[in-house]
Amino acid sequence: MTTTKALLIGRRRGLAVTMVLGFALVVALSLAVAVVAEQANLPTAAAVTDRIVPLLVFYAPAPLAAVGAYARCGGPACLAVGVVPAVVFVALVLVGTVFGVPGVGGGDASLGGVTMSFALVGVSGAFVGYCAGVTAVLLADLAGIENGGE
Repeated sequence: MTTTKALLIGRRRGLAVTMVLGFALVVALSLAVAVVAEQANLPTAAAVTDRIVPLLVFYAPAPLAAVGAYARCGGPACLAVGVVPAVVFVALVLVGTVFGVPGVGGGDASLGGVTMSFALVGVSGAFVGYCAGVTAVLLADLAGIENGGE
């Protein structure tokens, strides 16, 4: 498969699915731990919510998409990484609302507005990361550096 087709469509479907689902699992677990720690009034709640959750939600999609592009997982998988935090957030809010978990309801802000904000930030970061990964692949091809999958 040519480099362009591998970068756009992807040729490592298993790795792409693992990347997206693994990231979703990590985000879901970190958000669940933050909610449980907050409800239990644990001292680690501030550390989890103030450091790990924003790192995963806002900053992790870009480097993950760059690695996915370099591994030739394809554009759709790399951009899907950016949508993961928004989808996990909506799922958490819906589950929290249905089961009546205190502090996990819709709140004052519109659920759609917050979700779209998360999705826009995530997809923007994932797009920048994807472009960086594609650039790295093309530069490596020009330099004659062998990529493990090619």
